[in-house]
Amino acid sequence: MPHLTLEYTANLDEWASDPGLLISLHRLLESAAGIKIENCKSRWRVIEDWVVGDGQGESAFVHLDVRFLEGRAPELKQAVGNGAVELLHDHFAPALEGTDPLDMQITVEIQDIQRASYFKYPPGTLGPPSLSLV
Repeated sequence: MPHLTLEYTANLDEWASDPGLLISLHRLLESAAGIKIENCKSRWRVIEDWVVGDGQGESAFVHLDVRFLEGRAPELKQAVGNGAVELLHDHFAPALEGTDPLDMQITVEIQDIQRASYFKYPPGTLGPPSLSLV
């Protein structure tokens, strides 16, 4: 815990399929939210078929879904969201600035996982219910 899912359009694969990007996001969660980096679990998904807007032009998008245990302050979520957008923007800058720049959108969504419906093995690694930083 937490879980991160990075979705991106196939025309960004050159930059997106980099485990270092996910590790950078883990480090952001560690520094901004006090989350133990060893608890971060991430995956990426390539979107092969997509449409943005009216479908005209060379479009692309990156969407990061961050899910962690409920109870974190809105200001912390804001810091994580802003930091993630900045990190993703910096990482994908070559796609935005090249000789053929893409029309790209970057979005981040932070969701709470309800503690009562989240289970983890090995036992005792989730932390007590009163602990807000797992």
